[in-house]
Amino acid sequence: MNKVAYKEQISIITPVFNRLKELTRLYESLSNQTNNNFIWIIVDDGSEEKIDKIVDNWEKKSKFKINLIVQSNQGKMYAYKNAIKYLSTPWSLIVDSDDTVSKEMIDILYKTIFSIGEGNDCGAVFPRKMDTNSNEISLWKELPDKVNIIDLRYQYNTPESAIFVKTDKLKKAFNSLQLPDEKFISEEILYNKLMEQGKFVVRNELFYFGGYQDDGLTNHLFKLWLRNPVSTIMLLNSRYRAMNSFPWKKRLIGRWKTNINLTAFALATNRSIKSVSPNLIESILLFLPALILKRKRF
Repeated sequence: MNKVAYKEQISIITPVFNRLKELTRLYESLSNQTNNNFIWIIVDDGSEEKIDKIVDNWEKKSKFKINLIVQSNQGKMYAYKNAIKYLSTPWSLIVDSDDTVSKEMIDILYKTIFSIGEGNDCGAVFPRKMDTNSNEISLWKELPDKVNIIDLRYQYNTPESAIFVKTDKLKKAFNSLQLPDEKFISEEILYNKLMEQGKFVVRNELFYFGGYQDDGLTNHLFKLWLRNPVSTIMLLNSRYRAMNSFPWKKRLIGRWKTNINLTAFALATNRSIKSVSPNLIESILLFLPALILKRKRF
């Protein structure tokens, strides 16, 4: 597909807050693509660093289109939602500012579009290789042909993935969500909502390489939960409902663990268990382990 000219079908979306050094590294990996028929949408989430100046320089010399969106600091999910307003391609992929991709990525994505066609699937999922686990790619060979995103972590122990999604499905999911006025909102809420529209085709081509930063969200997850209580309750309830699609044993264990987390969080934030619980009787039965978890985690 090298040097083939046609209208772009793919947008790469990158929300960023500061991290100009990491964003530059990502730009360099995108500049090495064997296929430049894509649009890079950068959403500056109120950065203190002068990202607009460096992006302006990139736009002048880049072989692919770059669109910069600037917003006040609202968090990654609102940056993603804002990007959707400017999305003109039928497919998109989020690539975080501290990650990189192989030079074949765009070619791989176009081949995926042609193979999937116009069916009811939401898109495709690919391996996302993290620095911390060298064995995670082998797990993809054992996955079924199609999955929901929640299946990867909770059924197949494959937490990291690159998610390539159809724009029409993405817009429907976002439009049906009422996001709280908080900065930390898990993308899992969105992906659980996408379950209403179809599954994702599993592909095992590796092109995405990630690495956690010391100041990243994952390292401070439970503190972020406490600072963003409405979205945390929304997340856990969304997860509980999504697990209804699991086989009975994994569904039972998964929902119990999620309910314990919800009950523990309610206790930690002085909320009524009844007001947050998806299953009050279950919450009462699981109160003791929730109390223990609350003391350990929060």
